[in-house]
Amino acid sequence: MRRKIIGIFVCTLMIITCSIPVLGDCITIQNEDNHLQKNNHDFYKKINHDVRSVAEFEPVDELIITWVMGWYDMQQYFIDIIQAAQDAVHIRINIDNEMQKIGLISDLTAAGVPLDNITMTCIPTDTFWCRDYGPFFVEKNDELAIVDFSYVGWLNRPIDNLYPTLYGRINNIDYSFYTNFLLCLQGGNYMTDGEGQAMIAEGPLHRRFLNRFLTNEEIIDVLKSNLGLDEVHIFKSQQDDGTGHIDMYSKLLDENTVLVGSWDPTDVNYQILEDNAINFSYLGLNVIRIPMLRNSSSDYPIIWSYTNSLIINGTHKKVVLVPQYNVSADSVALSIYQQAMPDYEIRGIDCRIIIPLGGAIHCTTMTRPLID
Repeated sequence: MRRKIIGIFVCTLMIITCSIPVLGDCITIQNEDNHLQKNNHDFYKKINHDVRSVAEFEPVDELIITWVMGWYDMQQYFIDIIQAAQDAVHIRINIDNEMQKIGLISDLTAAGVPLDNITMTCIPTDTFWCRDYGPFFVEKNDELAIVDFSYVGWLNRPIDNLYPTLYGRINNIDYSFYTNFLLCLQGGNYMTDGEGQAMIAEGPLHRRFLNRFLTNEEIIDVLKSNLGLDEVHIFKSQQDDGTGHIDMYSKLLDENTVLVGSWDPTDVNYQILEDNAINFSYLGLNVIRIPMLRNSSSDYPIIWSYTNSLIINGTHKKVVLVPQYNVSADSVALSIYQQAMPDYEIRGIDCRIIIPLGGAIHCTTMTRPLID
């Protein structure tokens, strides 16, 4: 269940940005503020700016995660990510309030995590799936900017939906242009090579809100115009991975190479990924296969994905965080990444606590591009 319990949804959101250990100023942003009103006109409005959608494997200067309170095993999962990434890039942790900040500092200190490369930003959220509701970062006029699509998850998550705008505002990043707020796109269902090509999976496109009334061609037109894309390629979704997102079975490692999951021929998703691998190759990409597994001991056949990883081309070091499930295929997956990305340190993260909820490392993290 992709949901973090929240107490009360209020009209006024308190946003506090703080660099550890000193708490920063408190900024109050109300829903009626004009800065938060996403334009609901001109659904096919063309962006009159030169924009470029930035690839995940390009240089980054920040890793973003959202903290969870009251769930020890999940906290340990996020601590593992922080410890594995901290020597590579600055880390920003979203928290709900001052009380959560105090608890987080205590948890990190107890785990031996240094606090000097961490910033805590108090932005209330509904969930910790920041990949899906986080900003779509683009390069506009040689500067970092944000395109803000609507976030509609499996449940109503109005606070998550505000996150890109709030992040842009408190970080002085241009968020002044959007696609129409009725178009839903989740970050886990989007990949780009940074050179004008993007890939999405078809399954989630028409599930929510007005997307249900749009054709693939209409959705592609909006994505092209708002993300500066030349081509948008639609791939098949797996049948039972929880989200249907493209990051559950594929990963662009660079502009020429894509990692694609490979199932046992008896699995229901076998032919789907075989077809997808062929279609990736038609785009001129070098296709590398990596195992896809199921947790057969579970009442529900949970999919274990190794492509739901995170590339950090950091300011200090290059690392890749790869899901691990305490099975023999873990070492195979790490070896595949290492051979494909010899300039990176490959680090495993135990994802057994998070994967039953329908995602892993990529779903719970976001990186911010470094635009020189």
